[in-house]
Amino acid sequence: CGHLGGRPGARSTEPAGARRLMTEPLNRAQPRADSAPLGPGSHLRKIAGDPRSLVTGSAAGIMQLMLPGLGAGVTDHSNFFDDPYDRIFRSIPYIWGSIFSQGDEAEQRGRQIRDFHPQIKGTDDQGRRYHALDPEVYWWAHATFTWEFFRAHELYFPGQLSRRNQEQLY
Repeated sequence: CGHLGGRPGARSTEPAGARRLMTEPLNRAQPRADSAPLGPGSHLRKIAGDPRSLVTGSAAGIMQLMLPGLGAGVTDHSNFFDDPYDRIFRSIPYIWGSIFSQGDEAEQRGRQIRDFHPQIKGTDDQGRRYHALDPEVYWWAHATFTWEFFRAHELYFPGQLSRRNQEQLY
């Protein structure tokens, strides 16, 4: 997560789309999909509320680093490779807080997480620009979390998720 503190000397760039994600308010005119309950009783809360779901989080964290822009951001703006648990222990309370809150509090927590990231940007060792709020990077981080919950369900809960339930988690 971007609340890691910037590394001095990182070159700053801003890919297209990043400014929109940083400044665009949540669009309340777009209703949440009926198939995506996020409150009490949802599949997300059921799985995330089971401590075993954290086991698959390690793999999700490693998968996050596989996307060059996200990996470069972690390399340049955190101490992850010296102390990986520091990033994990600072991130989990915010992420799980966003899962287990509701209404305005949930939206506020989502904005708070997003707002940790505007300064996480630069150029990777291949000369490619990256920004934590670039839609591709932002999506990849969320996709790995989704995989984490799919995998936790597969390992620790009886039965398979139906297609509808998978879509709810996604």
